[in-house]
Amino acid sequence: MSKTALRVLHVEDDFADAILVQNACCEAGDFEIEFEVARTLKDAKRKLGQGFYNLVLLDLRLPDSLNPSHTLETTMSACGETPVMVLTGSMTVDLGHLPSDIPSFDKNASLSCMDGRPPVHLAGLIREAAENGDTLSI
Repeated sequence: MSKTALRVLHVEDDFADAILVQNACCEAGDFEIEFEVARTLKDAKRKLGQGFYNLVLLDLRLPDSLNPSHTLETTMSACGETPVMVLTGSMTVDLGHLPSDIPSFDKNASLSCMDGRPPVHLAGLIREAAENGDTLSI
């Protein structure tokens, strides 16, 4: 897997969650992922129109979105060819808003070690999604 620097637009309204994701990537040893955070759907659309990103990391529940489907549809139309990775802490509720062909995984389960298993290496998933051009849900 390449260690080329990636630009990731992280669309996340919760500051603590954004920091958690960035820390998880640093702890995995991947310091070549540059995160820019957008806290609203409106801000994400503006940033996507102004710059290039290798990946959009998307929370489905944003304060200015109608619902998770609206968030996903709006982001997909704004990002063009840029792959989207859905990262949500409410997967059991949001799963119904995702297309059936998008695999899903709850970020709370992936970033915690409460069950004794090591956390998923988010940095690797981010790189894989960006390099493959896939839209993923974790």
